[in-house]
Amino acid sequence: MLLSRWTAWRRRRPFAGGLLIIASGVVMASLVAMPVELMVHTGVGTVSSVLFGGMLVVLGLVTWFTPAQHVITGSLAGFLGLGALVLSNLGGLVVGTLLALVGGGLAFAWRPVARPPRRGARRDRSGA
Repeated sequence: MLLSRWTAWRRRRPFAGGLLIIASGVVMASLVAMPVELMVHTGVGTVSSVLFGGMLVVLGLVTWFTPAQHVITGSLAGFLGLGALVLSNLGGLVVGTLLALVGGGLAFAWRPVARPPRRGARRDRSGA
């Protein structure tokens, strides 16, 4: 029962794209995990890595929970991934940027699957 509900929930949204976007944010933010005082002292690359990582995690969650916004979240994830390549330690050593680009592309290209008709539904026989 629980597994079938999970599968149904997962199939109604761009799950793989959101997962890769979240993974890219985690990679970017975790590579610079250090105390805040040292982070501020280190410079803009460290602070921007945490900011880009946090924004990507939020975009991944928005992709999951509001699948109607998949075009916006997918394109923003791609732009943030490219921006992180320049501004934040090569975008998580390039791995975070690649995950953001692939996840953003999957989210952008996702299309909802039409639900199959109900078995007991009556058909319109008017001939029109």
